[in-house]
Amino acid sequence: MTTATNIARFQVGETYYGSLACAHGCFPVTCIKRTAKCVWFEHATMPEHYPAARAAIREGSRYEMATFRRWIIGADQRDESMNMQFA
Repeated sequence: MTTATNIARFQVGETYYGSLACAHGCFPVTCIKRTAKCVWFEHATMPEHYPAARAAIREGSRYEMATFRRWIIGADQRDESMNMQFA
């Protein structure tokens, strides 16, 4: 774990975009809860199909990462202009 304090961190209420190696779009999720070690996400537009789930936070050198239903979510992936294939 790094000791840098200027890395991108998950924030409650923010929408992040996940990715898969085999997918060509983005998976929008909203951070609904956060602790020091875990973060809870739900799908930003279809929470009835992808209900909230907990993910362990992994800290990288520039941003935090978590895995939500096999999608990799990075705290630096908050670009509103991303192609929302699964929105």
